[in-house]
Amino acid sequence: MDGSFFDCFDATKGTKGKVNARVNIVKSSLLMEVRMTIEGTVEAICDRCLEEMELPISGELNLYAKYGEREEGNDDDFIILAQDDDYLDLSEPLYEVYMLNYPLRVVHPEGECNEEMEHVLEELTMEEENDKIDPRWDELRKLINNN
Repeated sequence: MDGSFFDCFDATKGTKGKVNARVNIVKSSLLMEVRMTIEGTVEAICDRCLEEMELPISGELNLYAKYGEREEGNDDDFIILAQDDDYLDLSEPLYEVYMLNYPLRVVHPEGECNEEMEHVLEELTMEEENDKIDPRWDELRKLINNN
């Protein structure tokens, strides 16, 4: 999975990197078990310092494929194939594995962020003033404790 794969999906257009996918299919008489694992790195932007970084990605997903007609109900773990299908398209499930294992917050390991940006962040970060507590909160606490 490289840039051309990621460009097929709106949310990942322009993603650079290389993620290797391994797909094992265990076929039985009734269905096929599809085991997918991904591992690799993509270029990402650090949420803290806004520098580019190499982000390791890995994950796995198991699905089942079977021939038949689509049934009502929860079939998220099943891929239903028509009897005349002669291939199994795994691009969507592989994309799902990637997106499910992409972290919500992308940051460098501690100490590897851009030092200039960290200095700016320290200057702009406001410290909380816990010394003074608004007396209205004390009155509200009294009301809560009485009930």
